[in-house]
Amino acid sequence: MNLVESLIQRVRESQKRILICGDAMVDRWVHGHSDICQDGCRKFVEESRIESPGGAANAARSLDNWEGVCVELFTYEKEYYPVKWRFVEDGRIVFRWDEELESDVLRQESNPIRTSYVLEIIEHSAGVLLSDYDKGFLTPEFITDIAERCKESDIPCVADCKRAPEVYGGCILKGNAEYWKRHCDLMPGRIITCGHADPWITGEDNISGKRPQVPCINHVGAGDCFAAHLVLALAYRFSLKEAAAIAHSAGRVYVQHPHNRPPQPHEIAADMAGGVQDRSGLDIRIGCGPGAIP
Repeated sequence: MNLVESLIQRVRESQKRILICGDAMVDRWVHGHSDICQDGCRKFVEESRIESPGGAANAARSLDNWEGVCVELFTYEKEYYPVKWRFVEDGRIVFRWDEELESDVLRQESNPIRTSYVLEIIEHSAGVLLSDYDKGFLTPEFITDIAERCKESDIPCVADCKRAPEVYGGCILKGNAEYWKRHCDLMPGRIITCGHADPWITGEDNISGKRPQVPCINHVGAGDCFAAHLVLALAYRFSLKEAAAIAHSAGRVYVQHPHNRPPQPHEIAADMAGGVQDRSGLDIRIGCGPGAIP
């Protein structure tokens, strides 16, 4: 039985609540082709349009196929969702435009009543994910309150972070190599995602899985899917290394399908079963300090 099969069994035996709190968005995919206008400039001719959840909403949706898991999304009202327009030609994103509200509008939603409500939900949750795109919903004070309550109650709190690491004191931090290159914070327990390669956990004896690369149909939102499955596995008391391995397989399944399709648990299990484990490790250089991990 691999790790995912073990997680499936634990989910069947015990229903748990996962709280996902943060910036939800709308991803609008406009498929079409480029053409030349009469005045010689290029224009994009729309052929079809698809809308899917993004950010925290995508993270929550990523767990849709885990029956027995109660996922609660806490974010602003949908009319406040920022919209990311992606124009796609021949399967490739050729242009992106972000339609956002002023952050001050969103920060008005931050108040003691909202904080009190979330802290009450945490008491009945097994894991918390802070999906932070720095769009205004999560203030530093709000993050601090959540992190402290999770620590008091021994509840794993994962931050899919975009701001400086110190904002998320006490959380398990997940970011890509570019994020850690900017912030140079390599304290133990930091999770570094590396595209198709296995994630790296600082301060751990990492084990690299030699698995074949998978076709990447859509990478947009793969980090949301990774973070959601990371907190799911931690909620069921897998170790950080085990949870990261499960999350990586979930991400590998996710990128093989278009438009934020939630992975099926059996697909994640099959992906993990296809990996041959060895201890060759990875050489992930991100340019901080001496320039390598570890």
